[in-house]
Amino acid sequence: MELTKGRIMSLLAFLPCLLLSFTQGREADDRSRFLYADDPSALIILEYQLHNAPSKDYSGDERKESSKRQPGAEYDEERHIKPYILKPENGPRVVQFYSPWSGHCQSYKAKYIDVAKEINLRTPLDQPEITFHAISCSVYHWVCVQNKIKGFPTIFALKANSAEPQILKDPSADEIAHAVGVKLKPLDQDYTRSQKTGDDTFRPVDILGASIDGLVRTREAVYIDAALSFTHALKTEIYSRQGYLDSSQRETFSDWIDLLYWALPPTWILHTLINDIRNNMDSVMLSEENLLYLVNKHNEVVNGKQQNWSPQCSKGTYGQGYPCGLWSLFHIVSIGVIERHRAVLGAKDQISTEFAAQTMRNYVEHFFGCESCRKYFLDMYDNCGFNHCQRFKQPKKLPPPESWNQFALWLWEVHNDVNKKVIEAESSRERVASLKQKLQQAAWPTTDVCPECKDKRGKWNIDVVLRHLKKQYWPGGVQNFRYVVLKKKESKNDEKAWRGELLENTFFVLVSVGIIIWCTKKQYVSFTGQHKKYEDFV
Repeated sequence: MELTKGRIMSLLAFLPCLLLSFTQGREADDRSRFLYADDPSALIILEYQLHNAPSKDYSGDERKESSKRQPGAEYDEERHIKPYILKPENGPRVVQFYSPWSGHCQSYKAKYIDVAKEINLRTPLDQPEITFHAISCSVYHWVCVQNKIKGFPTIFALKANSAEPQILKDPSADEIAHAVGVKLKPLDQDYTRSQKTGDDTFRPVDILGASIDGLVRTREAVYIDAALSFTHALKTEIYSRQGYLDSSQRETFSDWIDLLYWALPPTWILHTLINDIRNNMDSVMLSEENLLYLVNKHNEVVNGKQQNWSPQCSKGTYGQGYPCGLWSLFHIVSIGVIERHRAVLGAKDQISTEFAAQTMRNYVEHFFGCESCRKYFLDMYDNCGFNHCQRFKQPKKLPPPESWNQFALWLWEVHNDVNKKVIEAESSRERVASLKQKLQQAAWPTTDVCPECKDKRGKWNIDVVLRHLKKQYWPGGVQNFRYVVLKKKESKNDEKAWRGELLENTFFVLVSVGIIIWCTKKQYVSFTGQHKKYEDFV
């Protein structure tokens, strides 16, 4: 049967739709092969995914050795994947091998998350953190074969600096801790009560940025609150002052998104929204509708079913908690500057502590709606509050490692000062004794949470405080392997130079075109003999 032109065009028009449907189906199928990766309630579990893994997990000497053993044989890279979490160079950890279609694995998921949360809450500051991982045997079949996985789920417990696993069956928190050589705090009444009531998100101690009523958030709750405040700000704060972004706001917003892009933990699901914003930055800064479209598109993945802040942030009032979650995001960024600055390639001038702090300051100026909060922060920062003008000075080449700590410590001091001022304002009519007691509670971390954070004279032990901040605001596992590239932003001088270069190139092109036209015309006259006709006529 002969194909007409119309039928061919119809087939060509249908082909992209077919490819798109196939791609979307393939992506959905890939997502369904993981139990933990896209679940906001499972942030405490680190799902192994090759695109987030160190390059040495899937490349190295294996290829060379394979070619020596079998010259000319095809190298199957999948058979040579060696997850970093199974290598000795790690702290104490638990690894679950599972099949996403196994009913046992699906039912065990909630318990695995719960035991990870319990261990997180019961781990003393002087003990190493136990990290929890998951490997899908549907995706990484050969990894499971090489580790002789015969049933699902299979739990490996590995001690620090060891690759010799101990297989556990439905382990409790204490059994896991014993297997990996970590001592836990005993079960207290508060944790037991939270288990009975079904609320496993807090226990009665205080945390910076939450409240002064003695509640603490788990790290998972901290990240949920931060994500909620980030999306809330995108919806309500970015375009709140006017219907468009002026040049200063555009630059600030772009710098803020870039800062989050490189400083936040690379395994955080919030990156799906951040990356989409970066890829569509021109469109997002064109109208509020375009920004809201992207936020709503990713809302279910980023925030899941959790559409309200934790009780510690909201203080029991539904819909409250935005400033608290924003502070959490600030602290996560400040620790990320320490942990992630070596992973940035390209525009190195955008990763200094001074640039990160200035970006945060500009964000507060342009996009934080609380007027009194904004005024305090700007006055404090612009007057070199807490000596940041000196503390953030770093040499351009090889800054001292300890210099990266200053941003996180400075922000901690600022936040403690904010808590102090809030209490002073709320307690202006109360007794002095009550005020002193509340001011002591506002100085976070308290001695109940971190006894080693202060010495006997009540002076802060900065090294211990920094370790506590990292434990509270930074996830476990390897988070520094994923490199990011920042493009250098054009300055005004660059723009002037670009304009001058454009004029110069335009002039050169015009001259070249003129020469070509003249030469072409001359050749044409010579070829047709019109110059002879003109001479004969004369």
